Amino acid sequence: MSSKYAFTKALKEVRFLFCQTGEHSAATRSFVARAYPTMKKNNPQTPILLREAAGTLPKVYARYG
Repeated sequence: MSSKYAFTKALKEVRFLFCQTGEHSAATRSFVARAYPTMKKNNPQTPILLREAAGTLPKVYARYG
């Protein structure tokens, strides 16, 4: 699979943490809104978790196994 958002088979989970209203998370929210459908379409078996919490600084975690 040759795609911009195709994940390696070793990737077991991707987790995005960000604030739903904070200015510091605006770029993360924009990226997720734009890229999530493509990432999920190209990686249907990989969980992509979106965690919104007030005051949270944006972070991305990738779990490999």
